Amino acid sequence: MFAIMIVDLVDMYFISILGIPSLAAAVGFAGLGLFLGASVTIGISIAVSTVVAQALGEENEPRAQRYATHGLLYSLAWTIPITIVTLVYANELLSLIGASGETLSLAVNYFRIVGASLPILGLAIAANSLLRAVGAAKLSMWSTIIGGIVNAVIDPILIFGAGLGLTGAAIASVISRLSVAVIALYSIGKTHGLIVKPVWQELLQDFKTLSGIALPSVLTNLSGPASAAFATSQMARFGTDAVAASSVIGRLTPVAFAGLYGLSGAVGPVASQNMGAKQFHRVRESLTASGKFVAAYVLPVTLMMYLAQDALIKAFSLQGEAADLLNFYATFVVGSYILFGLQLSANPLFTALRHPGFATLSNIVRDLLLAIPLIYLLSSEFGSRGVLAGQALANALAGVIAFSTAYWMSGKVERGESIGPSFSTIRFHRHKPVLPGIQHRG
Repeated sequence: MFAIMIVDLVDMYFISILGIPSLAAAVGFAGLGLFLGASVTIGISIAVSTVVAQALGEENEPRAQRYATHGLLYSLAWTIPITIVTLVYANELLSLIGASGETLSLAVNYFRIVGASLPILGLAIAANSLLRAVGAAKLSMWSTIIGGIVNAVIDPILIFGAGLGLTGAAIASVISRLSVAVIALYSIGKTHGLIVKPVWQELLQDFKTLSGIALPSVLTNLSGPASAAFATSQMARFGTDAVAASSVIGRLTPVAFAGLYGLSGAVGPVASQNMGAKQFHRVRESLTASGKFVAAYVLPVTLMMYLAQDALIKAFSLQGEAADLLNFYATFVVGSYILFGLQLSANPLFTALRHPGFATLSNIVRDLLLAIPLIYLLSSEFGSRGVLAGQALANALAGVIAFSTAYWMSGKVERGESIGPSFSTIRFHRHKPVLPGIQHRG
């Protein structure tokens, strides 16, 4: 996850060296559009990894192979139409979230280059989630690390050596995505044998099965881009420098807290396999262990971010209000991720417990019911700092609620008690009814 996240940060670093705030702001606006597509691919990968992990937990390897193969085709069936629509309406999409003038032109150019690789990204994320589902986390890690290295090497060559600037950064991101996809697909196909010849007579039925998990998962994930778009539109009220600082923060955060997002991606397959094997006590153990991991991870990261804030301001050439915003973030906001991390631990557990509505509700509460009003109220009172504070407060409140709910639910399952009716019911195959779930990576 660190390797995935650092690609965008590397782009931002090299772009900031050019010393033009509008370039950083353009990447911020374009990043929101890209976030929309990435949220869809994450939802699809959740569906694919969930059904494959449960099939493996039930020791049904042929079904796992079929779901893996059809899941990759399912990803393409989603991402190709989305890519076409977003590229055609890129100008309108980015204008809607506050981009204008030269910044809009730069953002559209960057978005169209990187956005065209969404189908590649979908395959890369799905393949990596499958590697984690079969327990091959190291292979998943190395594919993304190599992608990050590729980006770090090509970025300066294209940005400075070829003189392509922002366009060069976009091209480097596409090449990086392609390298991750190739390595991950080769690993699940050759090393683990999960890619087989499609069973065409089963394809539509499997697509239906995957949709039962993917659709609520995608809808859940889309609340994140909606909240981020609102936050960026509010930040745009305070000028280009504020948006540039927000763009830097938006790329620092996933890198600094990659361990939390990685944890969220790991909890789902582990808990799902244990549910399939009926080891219910281990489902709850995974939640309590992840909570301890969050605390052990966030506390030292918070201290390091606080101590490194001046160096970060200098590295990304931030001045004036942009520098003040990063100071505020590193001093007051970073620590709140200890509570946000609890939600990242809890939501995948709703997958294993086969109650997707709780994960959906958790993210909707955070992104729409809490974040949007808090951002509006606090930004009206405290300016650009209020945008960051509103997001942090929403994350913290949602984390406490989600973790408490997941802990209660897992306890009831361990004791053999009924949680209550599931929010949806599908069949994973023709004979055995199974209730699905969704996880959210953040």
